[in-house]
Amino acid sequence: MDKTSLFTLTYGLFIAGVEENDKMNGCIINTAVQSTSDPVQMSVTMMKENLTTQLIKKKGSMTISVLSLDCPLDIIQSFGMKSGRNCSKFEGIEHKVDGNSNPYLEKNTLAYMSLNVSSVLDIGSHYLFICDVVEAEKTGKGQPMTYADYRALKSGKTVSKTNDEPSNDKTTYICTVCHYVYDGEIPFDELPDDWTCPVCNKPKSVFLAES
Repeated sequence: MDKTSLFTLTYGLFIAGVEENDKMNGCIINTAVQSTSDPVQMSVTMMKENLTTQLIKKKGSMTISVLSLDCPLDIIQSFGMKSGRNCSKFEGIEHKVDGNSNPYLEKNTLAYMSLNVSSVLDIGSHYLFICDVVEAEKTGKGQPMTYADYRALKSGKTVSKTNDEPSNDKTTYICTVCHYVYDGEIPFDELPDDWTCPVCNKPKSVFLAES
């Protein structure tokens, strides 16, 4: 099976937020989709190891902030590449809270949804949360950011309005667990054997090359 085929699937880019016992935390996710319209439900897939995931599973609710194309990369990297175990991710970040006291972003977003978890499925490395949408509001106008947009912007490329993936002759290495794209100065093959993905801490062996 060619696992790089899965990289052609389209993903959005969101921040999942939660507050539990006076601790606010959030993380970048790319799989939050509407599942049904009556009742209005969404499914959200998150890595088990993330602190945000564990807090959501404990509390039973979360927010989803839909990032816009103008969202600064430092916001995405702050929520995607730092651990809430070591820092307060919402400190200094303008935010509001929903009826469950879970934080969400208004700036650089298009909308937020407040979700109550109705069931949790264990699907290996991730949990699949089935959620009832209890609040939903538009927070801005513009174009939603996709994961492909983020990859392009992170590499210094210009994103087209059609969201087409830019051409790139350089071989990139993508984590098959969290889809982190390695773009360091050291060639991937020369990284030490004990190097791990900075997002999900998985070893080099889970990365696949994509030209």
